[in-house]
Amino acid sequence: MTTTTSTQGAALVTASARAHHRAATRAARRRFLRAIFVAGIWFWAAWALLVLSLPLIVERWGGEADGLTYDAAGGPVRWVAFAVGAVVTAGTLTVHVAAGGTRRSFVDGALRAAAVAGPVLGALVVVLTLAERGVYAALDRYWQGPSAPLGVDTPTGVVVQVVGEALVVVTYLLVGVAVVAGYRRLGAWRGTLLVVPLLVPCALADLATRTGVFGIPLRGGYDDVVLGVVGTVGGTLVAAALAAAVARRMLHTVPFRP
Repeated sequence: MTTTTSTQGAALVTASARAHHRAATRAARRRFLRAIFVAGIWFWAAWALLVLSLPLIVERWGGEADGLTYDAAGGPVRWVAFAVGAVVTAGTLTVHVAAGGTRRSFVDGALRAAAVAGPVLGALVVVLTLAERGVYAALDRYWQGPSAPLGVDTPTGVVVQVVGEALVVVTYLLVGVAVVAGYRRLGAWRGTLLVVPLLVPCALADLATRTGVFGIPLRGGYDDVVLGVVGTVGGTLVAAALAAAVARRMLHTVPFRP
């Protein structure tokens, strides 16, 4: 009887802990989602205006452009994700833990928020690319095409780009979390020195998709479709998994001062 009661009590404690973890994870996810969608709305409004108006302005003044405005800036939506990861961590991590959450639930919430926002932002990259192509076609101007793993002329290319960009967003957001954790653990000087190695997952994601700042040396996409699918999806999955592991590791021993 005593053994049965102890077993039931342990099961109740475990169930309660899991429920509490799920609730804390949902709370963190909501904070990250709210931040990334608010930032994303302003970002895409500005970039849509820039990308679609620039060729018209250049045409009006007798100049000539060949596109890739968004690509030329290194796929900047990834840095929005990075900034959201950093800002939300800096502003809400202490509150999250004080309210009964854990470091693990915080990272899990960030990961789930990025998994939701990533495909949306990835799809918008494709939409912006197609819109830019349409503007250049309407002006009867040469458009050199996007800096994408496989281009956007086929369903496979579109899907691969959306998936790749989604995982890039996941990677950069989690690295933003890790960078702030590094500063809180090590202080200003050592935290700054740690930024470069913490950016390794970002570099892997850029190289896998052949986009972004770190992907500049490989610009031009993959020559083989199978290689493009495996390289982009596989590479960004590895980058996202590494970013999640790094974020968990960095947050594990973050000190909390009253």
